[in-house]
Amino acid sequence: MDPMLPGRVLAGLCIAVLCMGVVRGQYTMKNYFELKKSYETLKSAVDGLKEQNEKLAVEIENIAASPDYARKVMRDKYHVTDDDEEIIIVDGKE
Repeated sequence: MDPMLPGRVLAGLCIAVLCMGVVRGQYTMKNYFELKKSYETLKSAVDGLKEQNEKLAVEIENIAASPDYARKVMRDKYHVTDDDEEIIIVDGKE
């Protein structure tokens, strides 16, 4: 009998158990790739939000630094008018 046989059998059984765990276990290769895809999607979303946050931080600094710029933003984005101004809506229908 080969003296290495028990070690080879034990190694083969360990490999078989590991392979069965990967195929049938809670964390299969399919789950790994699904989780990896989900991770990449979430990472992309976080990166986009960080970029948007940086832009908004610059916008806040600009508004805080200049009252004229703050007034322009209020007019353009929120349609706020001064007391002596009116908004005239022109209907394209004739």
